[in-house]
Amino acid sequence: MRLSTLFGFAALTMGRVAIAQPAPPADESVLGELIVTGHAEEHVTRLAVLPSLAPDLEDVIVRSVVRHDLELSGMFDIVAEKDAPPGMYGFDDPVNIDAWRNLGAEVIVKVAARGHRGGRIQVLGLAYFLNVGKDPVYEKRLVVEKADARVTAHRITDALLGAITGRPGGFASRFTYSGRWGKSRRIFTLDSDGNDLLPVTNDQDTSIAPTWGPRGSLYFSTSRSYSPFHLVLADRGAEQAVPLSVTGSVFGTAFNHDFTRIALAISTSEGSAIWTGKANGTELKRVSTTPVATHPVFSPSGKLAWIGGDPDTFGSQRVFVEGQPVSPAGFTAAAPTFCDTEDGIRLVYSVGVGGDREDLVMSGENGGKIARLTQNQGTNTYPACSVDGRLLAFFSTRKHAEGSRGLYMLSLKRWVTARVSGAHGESLRWTPLPPATKP
Repeated sequence: MRLSTLFGFAALTMGRVAIAQPAPPADESVLGELIVTGHAEEHVTRLAVLPSLAPDLEDVIVRSVVRHDLELSGMFDIVAEKDAPPGMYGFDDPVNIDAWRNLGAEVIVKVAARGHRGGRIQVLGLAYFLNVGKDPVYEKRLVVEKADARVTAHRITDALLGAITGRPGGFASRFTYSGRWGKSRRIFTLDSDGNDLLPVTNDQDTSIAPTWGPRGSLYFSTSRSYSPFHLVLADRGAEQAVPLSVTGSVFGTAFNHDFTRIALAISTSEGSAIWTGKANGTELKRVSTTPVATHPVFSPSGKLAWIGGDPDTFGSQRVFVEGQPVSPAGFTAAAPTFCDTEDGIRLVYSVGVGGDREDLVMSGENGGKIARLTQNQGTNTYPACSVDGRLLAFFSTRKHAEGSRGLYMLSLKRWVTARVSGAHGESLRWTPLPPATKP
């Protein structure tokens, strides 16, 4: 395969069609209406996160992480810190329920941390429902390593959301994506709140299309000196090539929810196709029929989606689910993902809307009625959903009060958006962390 063709397919895999894009059809009504932010009559729970006067770094970290997570969730009206009533806010100090009730709080959250034996830390999490009484409805005390303060705080947030809403949160998780590094691309990881951005691949390689595998391992495709892209597994700091039963350049990888099946976008001199088989890369079978097929992704129910079409025909790149096109004809679609929401599984993807801009739309798992998630807010690409189905992350070039282009989160409960990080790239994937191990 010619090198220009090889890297043209790589661009296609990352959601950019390597041809000039004319204006899409004038009638964008097929993309549905924009879901507006909230309603005047909507009740938003007023939540208080108790302040802390403790100087301990672990206390500052735990409390700030939990508060920021709850803000990013978009689900609450959080009481401003400046409005906190006077009082004692130490680790063992009781919560003044009446004082917070007078501020209109409906839910009170207290999180704290302090030093413990052996250089470890003790972490406390409490939640009170003021319409229930003065006893906590959630209480957790943990002893963890100091290095685990942040991830423990995320886990407490998830448990608090479970206590408050009946559905645990998804903040104990992390992202991966491919981003530009000079003239090539590297694989990066970062926490769900935008913290700890790290490059994890060699800056001499071109690495694309990462995804999460079993036990939190990381898979991606890499090329050195314009060689074909081959699949690599990175686990516990070591990298190894993954042998496959089909030869060609690998431009996309996905696993199903229990990591028993793999889907791969593999290109040859004849084009690219989606192949599925065992998780170890054996017994692969081709499932796509279009000249080009890229960006595979599994639904929580086991369905497989990808982008298929003809690279020489504008608007033919559509989302396929189980081999059937489900996105609107005439609009170039890219980067599908699935969200396991409280209202059922939803399919989210981007569509080209002219002027080199892209918007995000949402439909049922198998297509059907479409709603717009973005409109007239720059270019929005590569959606990824939290494990609890309440947050959608994506890259955007929009202007925002917190900055401009970067990584954003949209609440699929209240339709409010927050900027998480200045990171920007392609092929965003989001996965929960492995369960915590008991000390």
